[in-house]
Amino acid sequence: MTEIAVIERIKRLPRQTNESLRDALSVLRGLSDRKPGDEYVRWIRAAARELRTSDSLEIVRDTYFYAGQYSFDDFMIGMEWKREPQARFWLPRRKVLEGKHRIATQIQDFIDDVAALYLGFSMPPGTGKTTLIKFLLAYIIGLDPHSANMYISYSDGMTKMMLDSVRSMLTDTDEYCFHDIFPDVGLPDISAEYKTVTYRRAGDFPTLGLVSMSGSVTGRTRANHFMITDDLVKNKEEARSPERLDKLYSDYTATLTTRMIGDNVKQLMLGTRWSSYDPIGRMEAKHGGNPQYRFIAIPVWDENEVSNFEYEHPDRYTTEKIRDIKSTIDPADFECLFMQNGIEKEGLAFASDSLRYYNGVLPDGEPDNIAFVIDVAWGGGDSLSMPIAYIYGEDVYIHDWIFDNRDKLVTKPRVIAKILQHKAKMGRVEANNGGDEYCDDVHRILLNEYGYSLNMGHKRAPTNMAKLTRIEQHAPIIRNFYFRDSAHCDDEYRRAMTELTVFSFTSKNLHDDAPDSLAMMVDFALNRNRVATVAKRPF
Repeated sequence: MTEIAVIERIKRLPRQTNESLRDALSVLRGLSDRKPGDEYVRWIRAAARELRTSDSLEIVRDTYFYAGQYSFDDFMIGMEWKREPQARFWLPRRKVLEGKHRIATQIQDFIDDVAALYLGFSMPPGTGKTTLIKFLLAYIIGLDPHSANMYISYSDGMTKMMLDSVRSMLTDTDEYCFHDIFPDVGLPDISAEYKTVTYRRAGDFPTLGLVSMSGSVTGRTRANHFMITDDLVKNKEEARSPERLDKLYSDYTATLTTRMIGDNVKQLMLGTRWSSYDPIGRMEAKHGGNPQYRFIAIPVWDENEVSNFEYEHPDRYTTEKIRDIKSTIDPADFECLFMQNGIEKEGLAFASDSLRYYNGVLPDGEPDNIAFVIDVAWGGGDSLSMPIAYIYGEDVYIHDWIFDNRDKLVTKPRVIAKILQHKAKMGRVEANNGGDEYCDDVHRILLNEYGYSLNMGHKRAPTNMAKLTRIEQHAPIIRNFYFRDSAHCDDEYRRAMTELTVFSFTSKNLHDDAPDSLAMMVDFALNRNRVATVAKRPF
């Protein structure tokens, strides 16, 4: 009878006991290939929890010790089993980091995929990246203590801190359960002077060598399994210097990668994004789309501006905390550090400090025109962008803005409501990909159901290259628009302004709906409706 058949027979018992579950776990431990037993680990764990005894709790613990030999997620839970709940790193954050973002699973998939060569992994500061790497280094050592691996950071201080942390995980049996998970892995030789951890023979390259970008790596260490880099960009000053970033990337490709032995060394590059030209950005520009190269970037909040890191721990990011941070730092810095969108401040087309703002109170008197344009969204994370402009002579006030990434069943009633609310006089919809039908349907409903008539039509959008040309052509006029200040706009308007103020002509843009719709506004409402009068302003 096979081992799996034995476990299946145990599962069919009318009632499980601690003894039967221990028997099943013992059979699993005898499997030569552990992963096929994963479903049985989950069954044993669930059945043991149902028994609710002190012995069954030990069985639950032992399932983590067993599965921690091939599951990074289970490894981190098992490692901290003895720690006080308030001192644990992983479990308080797991519901979000694994349950929502699948971080441990994605790292495990990268480890298991023999063809995968590179993983670029970026999250905001203070979300546990470096602590996650501490666990990963210990896990890698447990998986193969006779391999050679490298860890590189920007400073000697970081490498010393990492060495101390890994030492603690491998040797402190009162705090961590490494030897319960990997019982056959003994104590390592550790050199504080050379920053090495090794289970290999004297004279061989160490199991783990920790080096800084400011130090020399020549002759000291090699990597035949993993090369892990952690926050190579030292600070904002370095991030804003193209020359220093070029040198950093050159050091990585010309020096560090030459320390890899063999063709299948896995590179894991961890960091907070600073620039489109930082090492992760350069690697993505070169290898994006190649299935052997993977990139994980988790912004501090989602497209609805709800926190991605609100877990049950004091070191969390609440949505309110993120709003406070965003209101106090430069928008370009927020986009890089917190949204993981590497951009160049010098190349911003509509930097926030170059725009004009008002407090939401329009000038006295009737506007010469109330116009809108609609850039319809059709998936891929794009948003329907509908800025509504009140035009007073040469002055244009973007008084309202629909910026919605939901489908047309949601946006169409909202568009109709806004047209009626503002008593818009004219509007245009981009006709591509069904935009013409969208326009005709909105116009029909306004006329037939509300008796509201206006000058509304559709026009095909230019190609992507022509779109960028149009934005660049109309950028000087857009900069003279008046936008609501942050204290007098809703979340939707604020999201549109974020996309506008991080748009760049010199680096890759994830989305361009906000600037493109404003360029449409110039093209549609202003180039054909110039009025020479100047209105009184409210300030």
